[in-house]
Amino acid sequence: MRRDSPPLFECYDLGDGNSLQTGSLPAALRLDAMQFETLWRIRPSEFDKIMIHGRLVPTPRWQQAYGEDYHYSGQVNEALPTPAILEPLIAWAKGQIDDQLNAILVNWYDGKLSHYIGRHRDNRANMLPGAAIVTISFGEDRIFRLRPWPSSRQGGVMDFPARDGTVFVMPFETNLAWTHEVPASKKQRGRRISVTLRAFK
Repeated sequence: MRRDSPPLFECYDLGDGNSLQTGSLPAALRLDAMQFETLWRIRPSEFDKIMIHGRLVPTPRWQQAYGEDYHYSGQVNEALPTPAILEPLIAWAKGQIDDQLNAILVNWYDGKLSHYIGRHRDNRANMLPGAAIVTISFGEDRIFRLRPWPSSRQGGVMDFPARDGTVFVMPFETNLAWTHEVPASKKQRGRRISVTLRAFK
């Protein structure tokens, strides 16, 4: 069951019945410097590849699925068992946001390598209709950017700060009507980890 309004979250009305909720992770669940390094060290040794314009190219970041496979861009990121360091995050999100959440995708961004994620809508293969998509940000500040889909639809770019401990809750319907991205930045040269939780069948 999805909670309509997680506690201490702010809801932004995007129009046409769509919204984005933002809040902060409880202090007890924030990663300290040692925990951040622990999570950083388990990143994959190689970049995934995605299909763009008919050819496979490396993603500009590391990523790994945990708990359930993640399907995207014609590829499958095969899930590993959930690391102990991530278990408190999914337990909190299940209790406070949506008890259907059962899958994690972690993205590791290195600013020195100009890492980013381009505009996209999350693949809905095997995703439970109506379930929330929850993203938790750790490390360096970046921008979480929304754009209306399709691009011809009315509405402008909306930027939200993704600071250490920020939580974004995107309703299932908003993912259909808006793309999201973390654009490349010449100023941000540090490291960021995003932990995205989804609900799959």
